[in-house]
Amino acid sequence: MTPETSYTAQGAGSAQSSGAPNETGAPEDYWPLSKLKKAYTDYIFSKRAELDEQIESRRYRHGSQYTAEQVATLTKRKQPIMTFNRTARKIDGIVGLIERLRQDPKAYARTPQHEEGAELATAALRYVLDAQEWKAKSPVCASDGAVDGIGGIALELEQGDQGDPDVGFDVVDITSFFYDPRSFKADFSDARYMGQGKWMEFDAAKEMFPDADETAFSGESTELVNNSDKDMRWFSDEKPHRVRIVECWYQHKGGWCWAFYTGSGILQEGKSYLKDEKGKDFCKFIMFSGIVDQDGDRYGFVRNLKSAQDGLNAKQSKLQHMVSSKRIIVRKGAVADIEITRREWARPDGVVETLGPVNEGAKPDDQSFDFAGLTKLLEFNLQEMESYGPNPQLIGQGSDNQSGRAIALMQQAGMAELGPYILSYKGWKIRVYRGIWNTVKTHWQAERWLRVTDDEGLAQYVHINALEKNEDTGAYEMTNVIGQLDVDIIMDEAPDAVTLQAQSFEILQALGPGFVERFPDIAVELSPLDNATKKKVRERTQQPSPQQQMAEQLQMAGAKAEVENTQADTQLKGAQAMKAMADAHAKPLEAMMSGQPMGQPQEYEVPPELQNMQAMADIHETQANTAHKQAQAFKAQQEAALSPWQMTMDQANAEADRKVTLQQAKQRAKAPA
Repeated sequence: MTPETSYTAQGAGSAQSSGAPNETGAPEDYWPLSKLKKAYTDYIFSKRAELDEQIESRRYRHGSQYTAEQVATLTKRKQPIMTFNRTARKIDGIVGLIERLRQDPKAYARTPQHEEGAELATAALRYVLDAQEWKAKSPVCASDGAVDGIGGIALELEQGDQGDPDVGFDVVDITSFFYDPRSFKADFSDARYMGQGKWMEFDAAKEMFPDADETAFSGESTELVNNSDKDMRWFSDEKPHRVRIVECWYQHKGGWCWAFYTGSGILQEGKSYLKDEKGKDFCKFIMFSGIVDQDGDRYGFVRNLKSAQDGLNAKQSKLQHMVSSKRIIVRKGAVADIEITRREWARPDGVVETLGPVNEGAKPDDQSFDFAGLTKLLEFNLQEMESYGPNPQLIGQGSDNQSGRAIALMQQAGMAELGPYILSYKGWKIRVYRGIWNTVKTHWQAERWLRVTDDEGLAQYVHINALEKNEDTGAYEMTNVIGQLDVDIIMDEAPDAVTLQAQSFEILQALGPGFVERFPDIAVELSPLDNATKKKVRERTQQPSPQQQMAEQLQMAGAKAEVENTQADTQLKGAQAMKAMADAHAKPLEAMMSGQPMGQPQEYEVPPELQNMQAMADIHETQANTAHKQAQAFKAQQEAALSPWQMTMDQANAEADRKVTLQQAKQRAKAPA
């Protein structure tokens, strides 16, 4: 609830009111003040147990794990107050695991004609997430869900510099959040209303709602308080002029409405400015719960960690007290003053006076049995804390000298306990992406450039709602109109945190370097690399080296020379046959023209047709002979250039075969007979 929210209502064309009916709607179009106040008070009274548990869970999260009565009792005993905050470490481990499973959102088109728009939608969504520091806000929501049992964001429209509003969001403060107490679903889809209430100074409230009636700020609205630790800090002996402002989003007549109100009047109200992909209203609060119990109360992991945490603190405190103090057995009348004896016995240099023989009237009590028993119980509490949720193996601790299979089984056990929470958190992120994308489609109307960063860390610029000239028609038309895109926003599948890569890598090492050289693809698949790195390695290994490329080029050139040589040889033989045919036809004709028997040489003149035929045959023979010689020379040149590379490749193959044979011989030698 920020000043931008006031702009949101005005900029979206929503109606306003100052304790009176809305300018664009009748009074029955919205909830009256009495119903709005009752929605808040119903939550306060119905969810008192849930609110108290949230307060206690937040205290355990931050190390405040003793009540005032417990502190007074321990102080009276002179027993140290020991706090070993394993709960905070467990919550941090859960949030860290969630962040390790982080995946970027991806847009997929519903129809084939929108395939290109899917990339544009992805760019727009990632732009909003980067601009709103999603990577910093999402872990806070995950932590709220793990501690309070509820987490989420509130979508806002902020003042933009492109002629239309920018899409923003902020983390919801769970200490001020309220919802329909009849809601049982983890995604709050069955909640009829949601909102948040906060204390504000009178001056700040007037700046936020300048048109509101002055009477709406009268009174402190103490009935709209959930008594959280933050709310209690507002109370002091000198109370400033403050007002409790509540923002409530509620379903009414088939849509969602919103209202800002105090205990004395409505400050502002209107219809929802958020539309989903089907054109229906949706609430600005996008929330999730990890766990919902049988009573509909939402809680986090602290409920299951509290007993073990209390036992850990109590036993540590008791053991420290036992080590630093002594218990003695004193015969009545053996010492003059019990308190002096107690004090002197506890001191390292104390002096104890007895009225009888030493060690007969007073002696120390043996506490070794009590000490050993408390130590054993302490180990049980510590084991319970470590094994719950993300165990040490899941976060990479305490797995020395264990096989990959054993580590994987322990990791699976830790992940299984977090399964419902992880699924709920992932579903919430998808709903956040959908909400942001639908808001972008609705409110981004002006032309703008988007700067996004791809997976490789490179900046890209995307132009949306642009007016560009069509090269074919010459007319100007809109391109990359974001409001016309029809896509699904889904998340990429999260990488499986529980894998057998450690065991696979052990197998790969046992196979030896010869296996890696002969089967690099299998070696990359078995290696403990992430999927993105494996993809890069595969692409590089599939690309031939410069030596291989040169050898392939030489081989292609040699093959080409062989083909040209064959073609030239064929051409030469054809020319020679043509010349022979011309000579065969010319000799009988010469004999017949001379009137002499065949075989006797006579002087004659060859006809022009035969002369042309013989000339053409001679030319073809000469050309074919020349081409044949050139092809043979080119072939010899290519074979000479290819010879060193061929020799190098033959030697490399022979060396690889030798290593494999040697490795196989070693394995057969190690194998039992």
